[in-house]
Amino acid sequence: MAAFHRTDVRVMWPDTDPAGIVWFGVFFRYFENAEEELFRALGSDRTALLRELKIFMPRTSLKCGFRSPARLGDALSVGVGIGEMSERRITYTFDIRERGTDRLICEASYRVACVDAGSFAPRAFPPEVLALLAPAATSV
Repeated sequence: MAAFHRTDVRVMWPDTDPAGIVWFGVFFRYFENAEEELFRALGSDRTALLRELKIFMPRTSLKCGFRSPARLGDALSVGVGIGEMSERRITYTFDIRERGTDRLICEASYRVACVDAGSFAPRAFPPEVLALLAPAATSV
């Protein structure tokens, strides 16, 4: 997967199970943090933008494949990009690799929809969101 933006993390004690392996649910926090940093890298604070546009972006599906374990103390790099984008759906793509070795830990993607913040009714993404994320498109 070609990543548009990368964020570094270190595996900390609360990220792991008793065997010192990253618990699978923690990866989803890593993905969320990378998405947040993607917005910042593109020049916007995601929380402020969503508040201003009066929308939410709920996750509608998730796919994740684990390739190698991440362990306590590992230095990781989380890559994020936009795989697909339409008026009503955005697919974020992720990979997590060990820094220094480039060992693939996992690959994932999730789709988000757009809903009105007041009613939670589905709606199209505002043009501001689509324009902001367009440079992060990684598909050909």
